[in-house]
Amino acid sequence: MTAATPTNLRTMMRSRPPPFAYGIVLFLGAVTAPFLLSLGTTISINSDFGFRRSLSNGSLYSLKDADQYSNLQASHDIDHSIENRARQNDDPDKCSRILLYLPDFFADHGHGSQINTYIMGVTTATYLNRAMVLVEPPLEVNKYAGGSQFGCPIDAFHETMTKTSSLRGEANWHVREDFPLGFSRLIQHPAWLSNGCPVPCADTHGYKSLVQLYQGYRGGDFTEITCRNPDGTETNVVVAAGSRLRAYFREHEPTMTRNHPSPEATQWALNLGATPQEAGLFSNTKDSRKVWDFVLGLMNKAGFFKLQPWIARDVALFLKSFDLPMDEEYSAIHVRRGDKLAVEARGEVVKYWREQGHVDENNLPTDYVPFAHYLSQWDGPDKCLTNEKGDLQVMKHNVYVATDDPIVVRQEIAALPNQVNQNTVLWNDCHQLTFHFNPTDASAFHLNGDGEKGFEQEGEGTEDSCFMRYRRNIASIADMMILSKARTFIGEYNSNWGRVIRTMRVRLNVPVAQSDDTSATVVENSIVQGMDSLTRTLDSRIAWGSTRERSPGY
Repeated sequence: MTAATPTNLRTMMRSRPPPFAYGIVLFLGAVTAPFLLSLGTTISINSDFGFRRSLSNGSLYSLKDADQYSNLQASHDIDHSIENRARQNDDPDKCSRILLYLPDFFADHGHGSQINTYIMGVTTATYLNRAMVLVEPPLEVNKYAGGSQFGCPIDAFHETMTKTSSLRGEANWHVREDFPLGFSRLIQHPAWLSNGCPVPCADTHGYKSLVQLYQGYRGGDFTEITCRNPDGTETNVVVAAGSRLRAYFREHEPTMTRNHPSPEATQWALNLGATPQEAGLFSNTKDSRKVWDFVLGLMNKAGFFKLQPWIARDVALFLKSFDLPMDEEYSAIHVRRGDKLAVEARGEVVKYWREQGHVDENNLPTDYVPFAHYLSQWDGPDKCLTNEKGDLQVMKHNVYVATDDPIVVRQEIAALPNQVNQNTVLWNDCHQLTFHFNPTDASAFHLNGDGEKGFEQEGEGTEDSCFMRYRRNIASIADMMILSKARTFIGEYNSNWGRVIRTMRVRLNVPVAQSDDTSATVVENSIVQGMDSLTRTLDSRIAWGSTRERSPGY
C-alpha cells in the first residue's frame, strides 16, 4: 500500500472525519497495525470469530482488549457459557413464539433512552416466554445517513472510485449489504434472547406491516398473529417498540412480579439464563424490588449488552488516549445538566437549594446542583483512616468526570479549597482527588448533542454527518463504560444515563445464587455465607434527587 501524503491525508480525513484524539491512529492503523479491518473485510454479524482471529498480541488492540472492552461489565462477571449453550440450541420449537422489537421507534433519543427501552424489551420478552428478535428498517427507508443512528465506522463501507470522482479526488461510499443497521450497529443481540431465530413471516409480513401492528397497540395485551414461514413452520408473533412498549410495561408492571412462586416465574428466570437453582430462588422471591434487581442481576450475568466488535475496538483505542489509569481502581462521577435540569429535574434542583436556605426558586445561586455536593459523598474526617500517631492518612483517588458541562465543572474544581495542583484537591482532609475528563469537546458527550429530543440537524445530509455521529457515539459509550466499571460511582437517577449505569452495576450474590436450597425461607432470610441479599449493587452513591430504584428500563 502506498503511504498517504499529507495532502491526501487531509483530503481523506475531510471526507470521513474520524473521532477526535484517535482518528489518526484509526487511519494509520490500515498501514501500521494488522488488527484494523480493511474496507473489503467481511464481518459476520452472528460471530466475531473472524474479527478476533485477525488480532495479534502485539497490536494496539489485542484479544485481551476485545474481552475487556466488549461489555460494560468486567468479563469475569459474565457467564459466557449461557450464550454458548444458546448457540447450540436445536429445539425445533425454539422459534414458535417471538417478540419482534423495532428499535427505530426510539432512534431519535439518546443512548440512555434507547438502551433503557431495549432493557424493557428484554424484560418483557423473557416474561412473556418469547424469543426476542430485532427488526431494523431497510436501508432504503432508513432515515439516517449510513443506515444507523449510531453513525458509521469505516468498516461499514465499500469504497469505490468512479471516473468522475477520481478526477475530483473524492470517494464514493456504499454501505455493505451485510453490515448491521440501526440499533444493531451498536450491539450484538445475544442468541440466548433471539434463540438464533431469523425474522419470521418474511413472505407475508414486511417491515411496513410490522410497523402497522406496532402502531395498532392501544393498551392491554399485545395483538398476536400466527404466520407460516418458508420452511413450513408456524410462528406466533407480537410486535413491540418505543412508547407503546413503555405503555405496555407501565400497565403490566404490577402483575409481572405478583405471581411468585409459580412455574411461570421459574420459566421467566430460565429465559434470562438462570440455573435451575437461581430460577427456584427467583420464583420464591416476592418483594417486587428484589424481583426486579434479580432480573437485572441475571441479565448482567448473561452479558445481555455486548458491543459490536468495531465499537469495542474504537472505544478501546479512544480510552487508550486518556490519562485515566483504567487498569487501577478509580471512581467516576456523572454530572448531567442541560435540558434535564431545565425541565424534568427542575423540582429536585429547587428542593436542593431550599434545603440550603434558598427559598426563592426564581433567584437560586445556580440552576444546577453544585459539583461540590457530589464530592460530599466521600466520607468526612471522622471516618478517615489514621496512622499509629493518630494523624489522618491521605487516600488517593483517580476520579473520572463524565459531564455535558465540562467547562463549568472545571471552573468549579478550580474554585475548590485545598488545591494540590491543577487537577487535584484534598477533600475532607484525607481524600486526594485527581480529576480526569473526556478529551473531546462538550458536544461529544451525548449522541444527539444537548438533550434527548432529537439529533443535531447541522450537516445532516452532508457526507460526513454519519461519521460525526459515530464520533459522538464512541465518546458516549466510552463514558458509559468508565462509569459502569468504576469502583465507586456517584450520580443521580433523574437521567436515563444514571439509571442505565445503575442497571449495569447490579450483580447476583454468587454464594446465594449457587445454593441448592431454593426454599422461601432462604429467600426471606437471604443470609448465605455472609451475604444479606440475593443481589448487590456495586458501590453507587446518589448525590441528589430520588434514591428509588426503578424497574428495568425505567
